[in-house]
Amino acid sequence: MDKQLLLQFEQQIALKKQSYSAAQRELLTKVLKQKYKGISVSEKLNRNLNLLTEASTFTITTGHQLCLMTGPLYFIYKILHVIKLAEELKQVFPEQNFVPVYWMASEDHDFEEIRSFLLFGQKWTWESTQKGAVGRFQTDELAPLLTQLIEKFQNHPDSEIHRLLEKFKMAPYAKGFFKFINDLFSTYGLVIIDADQAVLKESAWPIWEKDLYTNDIDYAVIKQSKALEEQGLSTPIESKASNLFLLDNEKRERIEKPTQFPFHKENSAQLSPNVVLRPLYQEWILPNLAYIGGPSEIAYWQQLPLAFATLDLPFPLNVKRAGGILLQEKDLELIQKLGFEKQDFLSDVTELKKQYLQQQGDQTPDYSQQQQLWLNYKNHFIKLVEQELPQEKKMIEAELTRIQKQTEALEQKFEKTRKAKFDKAIKQIEQLSEKIQPKGHQQERTLNILQFCPDGQLSPRIAAVYEQMQLDSEEKQWFVLP
Repeated sequence: MDKQLLLQFEQQIALKKQSYSAAQRELLTKVLKQKYKGISVSEKLNRNLNLLTEASTFTITTGHQLCLMTGPLYFIYKILHVIKLAEELKQVFPEQNFVPVYWMASEDHDFEEIRSFLLFGQKWTWESTQKGAVGRFQTDELAPLLTQLIEKFQNHPDSEIHRLLEKFKMAPYAKGFFKFINDLFSTYGLVIIDADQAVLKESAWPIWEKDLYTNDIDYAVIKQSKALEEQGLSTPIESKASNLFLLDNEKRERIEKPTQFPFHKENSAQLSPNVVLRPLYQEWILPNLAYIGGPSEIAYWQQLPLAFATLDLPFPLNVKRAGGILLQEKDLELIQKLGFEKQDFLSDVTELKKQYLQQQGDQTPDYSQQQQLWLNYKNHFIKLVEQELPQEKKMIEAELTRIQKQTEALEQKFEKTRKAKFDKAIKQIEQLSEKIQPKGHQQERTLNILQFCPDGQLSPRIAAVYEQMQLDSEEKQWFVLP
């Protein structure tokens, strides 16, 4: 790990120790104990839950919406990154404990963004007219999609996908999603936080109160954003005068200032933070050191340090998540057989095909020598006929023309067969390119992990990525799966 980053973690540990109280820790562990009651947990996860009671334990967090079937691949990468980072930090700071956390953004109401995913060249969509926080959705309307997925893996009735899909039949959706993710990552010790809980929200009343009754947070974000824009940096989020929503069944509506009625601490369960307040809420309830996210997430976190300062809350380290490209072993073998390196498939597919044909020497054969031989033979033969049997000339010419046409047809058949051997390779190149860059887009933002689990076994593929992931890699990594 980079020395500068290690120094920053050392400083962050000291800051969080000072700001995170024993009462906050006691509340968090109480809520988690209740949340995991009756849920199967691994030995490692059980140990991490117990470690959170200790003042020397800190969290490393990532977050994401409640997407379908884990959504795009980078969802998996984010979670594995926090797991690996927690393990690496333990090696460097053995006297401290580090617990990986996935923050379920269960209150997000952008259903359109998460209702579909791409798998096996098909778009799978959850058709629903429900509104409000996705985590509170009922799952009846999800049943048709689950049935279709089950049919896709019917040849593997004992695979884990069938057990996992059963989780999504639970309602509300956040409950099933929680158990789905726990099944996949419990063995790694991942702790899942669903912050849509009254007791946690009530503990964060100072955040809600400041947003409701002052403009401090809004002004802080605006000031920070302006400074970033002057540096030419991205500012993807926009703060509002009010950054809170009123949460109710089938409803999540922004609270407009001045509020229609006064809110008090006991009303906290009705409040839901937007993208500006959610990071503040996260850092309020967790003994957190760092947030792991993608480029756009890191960009909007950089708009928030001054907002954190309004609450005297330590701003966490922001660490860019690892990314990569999945390949199956058979794909890698085919790439090598075709004469390429895997990095070549980050190029345009048209260029790849052109390069392959050039490598294979795909120029139309020169038939001029054969044609000249035939012309010499034909002319010599006709000359001989004219000398010996001039009355047979027309018949001989006709027969030579027939033979010439047969020769030309044979050449065409040969050429078609010769090119066919390239057609198969060209098709393979196209298929590989589509797998690595689906429709020209980044694989990790497009494909689902199930694309690489035709037998319905997710855990071995996730384990393979986990083993190969390098947190210090500056470039996209290649993960080769069995």
